[in-house]
Amino acid sequence: MENTQTSLNGIKRNTKDLANSVVDTVADKANMSSTDLKAYYETAKEKASDAVENSESFVKKYPFYTVLGAAAVGFLAGAIIRGGRRD
Repeated sequence: MENTQTSLNGIKRNTKDLANSVVDTVADKANMSSTDLKAYYETAKEKASDAVENSESFVKKYPFYTVLGAAAVGFLAGAIIRGGRRD
């Protein structure tokens, strides 16, 4: 009986140590992921800013093609939404 109690106490202690280890590992991964996400966000933000600047310069340089492209996209979107029906 005493041997069983000692074994159970050892199992409890090992389980508690394992749980603490898992919590620490998850916390470390979460912190690392947060840092990685911040770097990814900054990179995406810079690329988006570059894309906006390039788009603005294209619109200023080719306003006719921009309006024509917007009209084509609007026409296609309308056709898709309408489903090709002629009501």
